[in-house]
Amino acid sequence: MVKVKICGFTNVEDVEVACELGIDMVGAILVPKSSRYVTVEQARQILAAASGDIAKVAVIMPKDLSEVEKMARELEPDYLQIHLTFPAGKLLELKGRLGAELIVVTPIPREIENRKKIIDRAIEVAEVADYVLLDTKGPSGGGTGLTHDWSLSGEIREAVEKPIFLAGGLNASNVGQAIKIVRPYGVDVATGVESSPGKKDARLMREFIEAAREA
Repeated sequence: MVKVKICGFTNVEDVEVACELGIDMVGAILVPKSSRYVTVEQARQILAAASGDIAKVAVIMPKDLSEVEKMARELEPDYLQIHLTFPAGKLLELKGRLGAELIVVTPIPREIENRKKIIDRAIEVAEVADYVLLDTKGPSGGGTGLTHDWSLSGEIREAVEKPIFLAGGLNASNVGQAIKIVRPYGVDVATGVESSPGKKDARLMREFIEAAREA
């Protein structure tokens, strides 16, 4: 069954509701440019609210390797989701001592000029990542609320040997179709379950989870 990750939580109350609804992963975003940005202390509280076996994900866009280590040490997440700003191979230097698995983002532009270049980048990322996340490219990494070419995401899923998470413009009305086209390991949503940036809507979360499970 496809995993459901909801990202961009900004308060504990929404996390508690999401956990009751049966999500698999909770994400907090520590990227200052994001409209869902939270501080380290806020992220610590948000992730601590994840109950039972629900995985905790810290989303970062680090400037260097030291920042990756710092976030892993301070937040102790199950997963670090990384928007790379340096060569993927550098992560191999410290991966073994992070204490967290790596979800590494491959951004997919809305307007695709070179499919092979994007696929090759995903293959490069997969060499260091435990999971590859395909998200629509935006100014702060993701969180655009816009979809991309799912057929390309499907090609990437076939080309890489690591599990794929699909993100970008997903909601209850389209997640089923996206899953059928891409066949990802998991789906990731933020905008599609919100009443405003960072504020989750219980009904939208429930409908999204149900649609993903049915697919």
